[in-house]
Amino acid sequence: MVEFILGTVIGAGAGIYAKDKLFDNSSSKLQTLQQEMERLYAENEKFHKRNKEMERQIEDLLAENRKLNKQYKKKDDAHDDLEDDLQDAKKEIKKLRMQNDDLCQKIQEYKAACEHYELEIGRLKDKIRD
Repeated sequence: MVEFILGTVIGAGAGIYAKDKLFDNSSSKLQTLQQEMERLYAENEKFHKRNKEMERQIEDLLAENRKLNKQYKKKDDAHDDLEDDLQDAKKEIKKLRMQNDDLCQKIQEYKAACEHYELEIGRLKDKIRD
């Protein structure tokens, strides 16, 4: 009977010791897992905030890109307008030079005609005096 009591006491003691070890380990594992989960939540929140900031930066960059594209289009349109104006001016200059050349030729013809008429007038005056 003493053996039975001694065995029961030893078994109960071993059971309590095993229970404490098991639950202490489970408790420490649980705390470790809880700490790991909190760390992961904090890291996830940090990544979430970083992601939001990156999205804002992307939106800002896209808005700047749209703005620059509009400016480029306006400047490109203005450049095209200036090119058209330059071509028109070149055509006008060519036309005016041709007109100028025609007028210079007519002036030369009128000068020649005037010289001819002056000579003719001079001869006629000389005939009248004689």
